[in-house]
Formats: sequence, C-alpha cells, structure tokens
Amino acid sequence: MRLPGLDFGLPALLDPDEPIFVLIALKLLKEHTLNPGWFGHPGTTTIYSLALVEAGIVLVGTLTGRFPDTNAFAKALFHDPAVAFLPGRVVMLISGLIVILLAYQLARRLFDTRVALLTAALLAIDPIHIRYSQIIRTDMQSTIFILLALLAAMQIVARGSLRTYLLAGMWVGIACATKWPAGTVAAGVAGAALLRIRLYPSEYRLALRRLGCCALMAVASCVIVSPYLVLDFATVISNLQGEGRAVHVGATGNGLLANMGWYLGNPLTNALGFGGLALAAAGLVAGARRQPIFGYVVGSAIGVFFVSITVQNLIWERWVVPLLPLLTIALAYATVSFVDKVRKHFPLFKLPAAIAITLLVAVPPLRVANAQAVERAVDTRRLATAWAMQHIPPGNTVAIEYLAFDALSAPWRFLYPGGNRGCFDPRTFVTRQITVSTVGSWHSSRPIVDFADIEADRTESCRADYLIFANYDRYVAASARFPTEIANYRRIAAGGHVVAVFKPHPGSVGGPIVRIIRLPACRAQTTRSNEPRCHS
Repeated sequence: MRLPGLDFGLPALLDPDEPIFVLIALKLLKEHTLNPGWFGHPGTTTIYSLALVEAGIVLVGTLTGRFPDTNAFAKALFHDPAVAFLPGRVVMLISGLIVILLAYQLARRLFDTRVALLTAALLAIDPIHIRYSQIIRTDMQSTIFILLALLAAMQIVARGSLRTYLLAGMWVGIACATKWPAGTVAAGVAGAALLRIRLYPSEYRLALRRLGCCALMAVASCVIVSPYLVLDFATVISNLQGEGRAVHVGATGNGLLANMGWYLGNPLTNALGFGGLALAAAGLVAGARRQPIFGYVVGSAIGVFFVSITVQNLIWERWVVPLLPLLTIALAYATVSFVDKVRKHFPLFKLPAAIAITLLVAVPPLRVANAQAVERAVDTRRLATAWAMQHIPPGNTVAIEYLAFDALSAPWRFLYPGGNRGCFDPRTFVTRQITVSTVGSWHSSRPIVDFADIEADRTESCRADYLIFANYDRYVAASARFPTEIANYRRIAAGGHVVAVFKPHPGSVGGPIVRIIRLPACRAQTTRSNEPRCHS
C-alpha cells in the first residue's frame, strides 16, 4: 500500500517541506560539514540519513561516470529531482515499515500475539500512516525512536537496572534530536519509573537517582547525535522562534479545546474511523485496567504528547503520526477483547461478531487510504501545469508559486517568489550556484514561499504574462488574519483575468485551488525604466 504512488508529483515537488531536508543534506556534502545550519525540527537524524543516501547516489554515479562530482549531482537534481527525492522517500517508506514492526513488538509485550498482529494489520492500512511513509519528513523517523523508548521503558518496570534507564534515556534523546515534540516520550519513561516504585517501594531513592541518570543520558545523546544544537546555538534559537509563529495559512489553531476537537474529528477520525476511535478510547481504559504498565507507560506518553500538540498555536495533520501506533494498540486490544467476550457468552455469534467488528475498524481507514492515493496521483498543480504547457505560447513569462520542475522544458521565462528578494528565475540555482543559506536569507522567518510576502517595492520583479497561484484561495479562506497577504496577491495580479481554475475534489483530485491568470501585455513587459510598454 506504500509503494504505489511513492513517486507522486515527481518531477514536480508538491510538498513544500521536502526540499528543505533534501537540500540541507546536499549542503552537507557540498560544503563538507556536519552542521545542517537549520534546526527547526531539529531534524538532524533525518538530514544525516538523507545525506548518507545522497552520498551513496553520488558514489554510484561517480563509479558509473554519471556524476563526476557533487556539483554534477546538484545540477542533475535540479533537472530531475526524482534522482534524490525518490530514494529519500524509500527511506521514509522503510521507516514506516519499521514503525509497524516496533508497534507489533510493543503490543505483543503488553498483551499477546493476537493483539500484536491486529495492531500491525490496522497500522498497515492506516491512511495517515501511509501518507507520511511516502513524504520526506521527520515524523516517521521520530516515531521509531518514540517506540524504542517505550520498549526500553517497559524493561525499566521489569528489571529496574541502571542499563534500562540509560537505554530509555538514549532513545528519548535521539527522538528529540529528530523532532522536538518527540521528547515528550520522556513521560512514558517517567511513568515506568513511577510504576517500578509502586511495585518495589524499597527502591524509591534508587529509582529516582537512576531516573536522573536517564535524564542526563537523554540530554547527552541528543547532543551527541546533533552536536550543533550546542555549537550553533544562535541558529537554534532563531529557528525555534521561526517555528513558534502564531499563525500559518490553513493551519492556525483556535485554542486548546478547539484544537483537541479538530485533532479528534479530523486526522484521528480519518486514521482510525469514528468507530475505531471510540474503540481505541475504550481500549485505553480497559487496557490500563488489565495491564497497569499500559496505562503508566503508553497512556502517559499518549496524554502528554496529545496535550503538547493541542496547546500549540498551529494545527497539523502530521503531528498525530506518533500517536497512531499507540492508539492502534488500544484499538486492537478493544477489538480482541470484544470478540473474546462474545465467544465466551454467545459462542454461536462469534464469527458474525468478528466479521462485524473487523468491518467497523478496517473499512473506514481503507476507504480513506484509497481516496487519498487517488488524490495524490491526480493533483490540481499537475493539472494546472499540463494546461499551461498546452495553452501558454512560447516566449511568455510565467510566474508560479510551486516547484513545477515538470514544466522546465517549456519555452518560457520562469519567475518564482523569493521572499525578501522578490521574484527570481529559478534557473539561476544552477547557473549561479545559489546556496541553501542564500535562499534561507530570502525566506527569512516566513513559513512558506509564495506571492503573499512580495512587498510593494518588489512587485515589479514578479511581472509576467501569466501568473499561477496555488495559495491565494487559502489566504482568502482566512481573510481576517491575512489582509496584507491578500493585498499583495491582488497587487501582483492587478488588471489580469483568470483563464483557468483547478479545484480539488474529494476522492478524485487532490491539492489546493490553482488559478491561472493572464495579465495584460502592457503590464507583463516593462522597459528598463519600469515604464509599461504595451504590445499586441
């Protein structure tokens, strides 16, 4: 279910965050450094793993004569991003499969093999889990380390040795070095120590000392894995300030309770189905009663992590990824318990009950997974690019705000929004060897790159024959929060008229609303003095 569609969008880059990780990994190779220079997630383990993959590609390319050096690889990447993005997505796919394996192991240790097998099966068809197994991001890899930390925490309860505490602390630190919120899995480790103290009161002082050693190990392992968190601390602070923004188009929250409702009613319901989510809630309660370790370790981790994402200013579907294996364990336990009770009290209805509850928990996520797969395959931005290549004549200037590498062969002059710099021709990435840090300076603290942040004194740099907007309607949907951004769009598009609109349709077409705008000839071309020159 993860292999089909793994190349979605390519060679166009439709996810706005994927290029960040791939280009930073490339920077490490080109500049011969271990300093990513960006710590927003912080994402260090993901960036390093991608750098290893890219180094392997360069090595193979060098041996075969395709890439004489890193610069040749960078140029090839610009012309066909799939050369690095597809292998990077394979790393994420493998990470997703590892998560399924670890969830199986955790469920088996908590309950039994039946619960573990059902956990693996349900997680395998989870649409959100599938989606983020196909995108280069930190979420899937951070989930690996969260599960490893919880498995180690269970050993704290069973053995209580210093080694188990240190092992758990190590995984907590690596999880945090992958994605900051993953560090909240420390709550599960603390829950394990608390249960150990409850079971063995005489170890109270010893357990607290070892828990302190665990915390020190977490800090140490985080710094060892990502040393530039300390060595480049100023950049860390700057990146964290950028990540802590209060608003983001299409992702601004509305307070704790509203955010909780959104997560429960949207991504978690999509992932598990309404019935599955209800069963998972029941499984959390029943599982904690049967196995206190489930409540102390897994329940604590779920609760603290869920609160940590709901108190944020922003809301994102991807933030629930670490919750999916844990909630699926609860769902699987509730499902197996229900069938067991039917078998015990109503043996004649065992098979119908098993079939009914299987349909309840499996059909909704399967339907969502199928719909999302179709939507990823047919995206509004790809449709807009195809229309443009058929209808926009050669020699025109096209300003576009998504990375349409599939259109680079078109005989146009391209413009792309560059934040503080205004608009620029993206082909200069190759001809002038523009660095990632230079792009970062244009980007400043803006969450995404689009026409919304092109200021009035830079508007002329975006003059084109055609504009292709992919984010305009998202700003309009939250117009009260983004009046300046909407005004910037309208200033750039002044005098133009919409010639094509591509809208998403649930289950068949994915992506944002894309508008293609034709500008008057006298607005599209200017002389050196910026005076308009009309032509027929």
